[in-house]
Amino acid sequence: MQIVVDNILTSYQIFGDKNKTIVILPGWKGSVNEWIPIARSLSTEFKVVLLDLPGFSQMVRPKESFGVFEYAEFVKRFLQKVEIEKVILVGHSFGGRLALILASETSLVEKLILVESAGIEKKGLSANVISKLVPIAKILPISIQNRIKNLVGSVDYKEAGEMRDIFVKIVNQDLSHLFKKIQIPTFIIWGERDNVVPVTFAKKFKEKIKGSRLRIVWGAGHEPHLQKPEQFQEILEDVL
Repeated sequence: MQIVVDNILTSYQIFGDKNKTIVILPGWKGSVNEWIPIARSLSTEFKVVLLDLPGFSQMVRPKESFGVFEYAEFVKRFLQKVEIEKVILVGHSFGGRLALILASETSLVEKLILVESAGIEKKGLSANVISKLVPIAKILPISIQNRIKNLVGSVDYKEAGEMRDIFVKIVNQDLSHLFKKIQIPTFIIWGERDNVVPVTFAKKFKEKIKGSRLRIVWGAGHEPHLQKPEQFQEILEDVL
């Protein structure tokens, strides 16, 4: 299905027609297609909406350099456009950032499920170097700028292409100041062997979001819904 939201042709899929609605927001570079098996399974009890985000999958990138709050506002406007007033929101990785914002700042979300969520600052050496060198490098020739960025950047940074300015804008934005505003049931699902956002961050989410609960997907990395789908789905159905 497609709909125009803020002048962006937006792709989404709906499974099921039940009263309660689950919206799933994929991670950075992610596609809703990887969530289809789970959506189909959940559709016997829920209406499940899979939303592609601007710049990913088949979606064009936004004309402006979106940050996390602009992306969250886009999701909010999408929900308004399709007349969905209450959701159970599942956010994976980058999608978790948007879910955190919406859960803290709107009444749209009745339950929050964070899967390998970003949102707590994780600024390592390479990110620090990028943040300091990129402004300085702007005065250098383009070829040298690119060599500096490729030398110190992460894999996601190097592969970001036309989304690179957006990646730099959102990658280390700390949202932990929003956690105290979250007053709804919150569940955190994390892969035991995640080496992108280690499980220590899951424990920080649990500490900072009042009343939240943590579930571990044993043997999984940063994509537990793909790496351990049966175990992940069992946990997801349990927290729903």
